[in-house]
Amino acid sequence: MAVNSKINSSKVKLELQNGLDEYGKNIIKSKTLSQVKVDSSDENIYDSMLVFTGLQQLPLMAVKRIDEKEIEMA
Repeated sequence: MAVNSKINSSKVKLELQNGLDEYGKNIIKSKTLSQVKVDSSDENIYDSMLVFTGLQQLPLMAVKRIDEKEIEMA
């Protein structure tokens, strides 16, 4: 049984360091950007987010891509 999948939408979640808690662990603040082109490469998204976070006050901890896929039988 073969199945096909197609990306319906993509989002990018940025995790930014917002200081330290009382135990010395990072406090993470996140921002999610929607309507990312589904055919964008991971490298292009990462490079764009480096430029975008250069405008932010908080340092970048992680860039996460969130894809929503539709799976159907072939």
